[in-house]
Amino acid sequence: MIRKALKIVKVIAIAVFSLILVALSSALLYRKVLQHKVGRDRAITSPNGIDSLERVRIGGIDQWIEIRGQNVNNPILLFIHGGPGIAFIPLAGDFQGPWEKNFTVVEWDQRGAGKTYASNDKELQQRTMNVPRMEQDTFEVVNYLRHRFKREKILIVGHSWGSVLGLWLAHEHPETMYAYVGVRQVVNMEQNAQLIYQDELNQARSRHDEQAVKELESIAPYPLPNADERKTLIANRWAGKLLGPPETGASFTDIKRILLAVVSAPEYSLADDFGFVRGQMFSPEAMLPEVSKVDLTQLGSGFAVPIFFFEGRHDPYCLPSLVQEYSQTITAPKKEVIWFEDSGHFPFFEEKQKFTNKLFQRVLPLAVSQQSGN
Repeated sequence: MIRKALKIVKVIAIAVFSLILVALSSALLYRKVLQHKVGRDRAITSPNGIDSLERVRIGGIDQWIEIRGQNVNNPILLFIHGGPGIAFIPLAGDFQGPWEKNFTVVEWDQRGAGKTYASNDKELQQRTMNVPRMEQDTFEVVNYLRHRFKREKILIVGHSWGSVLGLWLAHEHPETMYAYVGVRQVVNMEQNAQLIYQDELNQARSRHDEQAVKELESIAPYPLPNADERKTLIANRWAGKLLGPPETGASFTDIKRILLAVVSAPEYSLADDFGFVRGQMFSPEAMLPEVSKVDLTQLGSGFAVPIFFFEGRHDPYCLPSLVQEYSQTITAPKKEVIWFEDSGHFPFFEEKQKFTNKLFQRVLPLAVSQQSGN
């Protein structure tokens, strides 16, 4: 009887293992199919086009960049992603395709993010993740691109956390760029957190949202002198719900959409997929205390390059009024704040066509005219 029972258990175990194996094999096959489709849909076929995924030695570690465009002779645009830790190589296909007509677009997985996180020693990355090191990484990436393509200057677009690095570069190394575009520009992190918290708490009370009021009041006083990751997550979650734009379509932060984009990205291995997810936990853990004290008004008010701010009117994370006030305090050969009335934190996704149009109309001519004169 016992022998028969063991035999049944063995048969069941083999059947379960077989089902798991079949399911895993099917999932991997489906992933390959998705990657092939994405690769086919995004293929660069023009004679002078470029589609290159490159491992580059930056700041003592291997970092990854992707370079794409219909004409390699077009001005180079480096997109500096946010987070820290939110890699954009697998996400860029959702918005940058039209840019590739007139720019050679570079996506860079920063230290602690995506492929770069997956390719390097984690302890080494943690020890070296600080604002000055990340600034120098940015400078090195820019110089790599300038030398690789024999260009005197490139264009910089910095989003959210990436705008900290981009604005620093614009102030300290204006010789490297035609112009700087800050998208959801960071100004003063502590002041921003204080004002956003008060706005979301007022909004929760006016809506009689008891759950929001309870959770937001539970983290008071906010922000603390020393950043608290748990409280920051609560504040950001409710800011998105209470202060963001009305939901009219697909959200950039939709988890299902993001995961589908990541697993179907031809540039990413399974290890990179894990790195994408893990990097978004790893980087804030390493940098939140320092990032929460960033105050870019300390850079100084004078800039030697054109400065543009592309701002979502309903951004729940970077207060629009702070960017407007800051823009009035700086001087530059040209400066402009361009508002996206139906956008929050991701105007390049939420108003794709308008964002592309403004890039082409306002920023591209500066690069073309200077590049032609070189």
